[in-house]
Amino acid sequence: MAEGGTGDNGGGGADFAGAGASSSGDAGQAGQPSGGEMNSAGAAGDGGAAGETGGTGGDAAGAGVGGLLGGAGGTVNEPKLPQLGMLLWLRADRGIQQKDGLVQVWQDQSGNETNATQITASARPAYLAAGSNGRPALEFDGRTQFLTFATGFSDFSRGLAGFIVARPSKSECASMLEFSNASEVDDIALGMWQDKWTYEVDAAFIQTGTVSHDIFSLYTVNHRLTGLADLRIDGSALDTLDMPLPAIPTSQLRVDNFVGHTLYKDCNYFEGQISEIIVYSRAMTNSEVTAIEKYLDARWALSEQVTPTPTPTPTP
Repeated sequence: MAEGGTGDNGGGGADFAGAGASSSGDAGQAGQPSGGEMNSAGAAGDGGAAGETGGTGGDAAGAGVGGLLGGAGGTVNEPKLPQLGMLLWLRADRGIQQKDGLVQVWQDQSGNETNATQITASARPAYLAAGSNGRPALEFDGRTQFLTFATGFSDFSRGLAGFIVARPSKSECASMLEFSNASEVDDIALGMWQDKWTYEVDAAFIQTGTVSHDIFSLYTVNHRLTGLADLRIDGSALDTLDMPLPAIPTSQLRVDNFVGHTLYKDCNYFEGQISEIIVYSRAMTNSEVTAIEKYLDARWALSEQVTPTPTPTPTP
């Protein structure tokens, strides 16, 4: 993890709790795998092209966002996410190829076939049909388990937006998602450091908030063309920093690309559960960010989670 400071606190944004979600809503999960093989690998929704990427104050909704939630009787329809710039879409309720409860392939639902894979059996994360919030998740042990991508993830010259639904068990130093060409080389990391949420590009990074180990959180980063990057948790803006966009590598590719692993010195494998990852190779408008956050809140029932009450320490 590079040395450096954080940006100024960006102020609180609108919390998504209750917005667009229903307490009786069905998460619309796919059928579970039978005999340790594969979940139904539904394709991504046919969202229309998104609108302008917008600047720091842009709030124009991109086309194809309006039908994200819908649904009669509180159900969550299959979303029609913006397709323009969609690079990666991994969902724990779709496209899971697993054997003996361990994930071999997490199929990309964006249409780009950017699948996350693991050929080594001992390094495969576990598939949970009902994770800690009762919905599907991949569970990583923090010791050896992670998934890899093929080379790519080179061009973020139009910005970057990432959304991750995760419940870390530890957060001293780990990446949920990382693209690089070795430690501290062309690196992009969405993760945690010193029990705070982080977003890092080369030597610049945001470090803010406190990571919850008790419930799933929605991590959002939106890195605009202006250079301003917002880090949001559960629909609220925690911090904003003016930092360079990820540069296109000299080789035109990033080759060390992971879910749940990092190449940063003295950092660890990710330990915890992940239910969904969405990445765009462009900045999103404010309305697009809000709409996707509401979809993820509804699908994974994030607003319905209850933080456990700590057990009092018995008095001797």
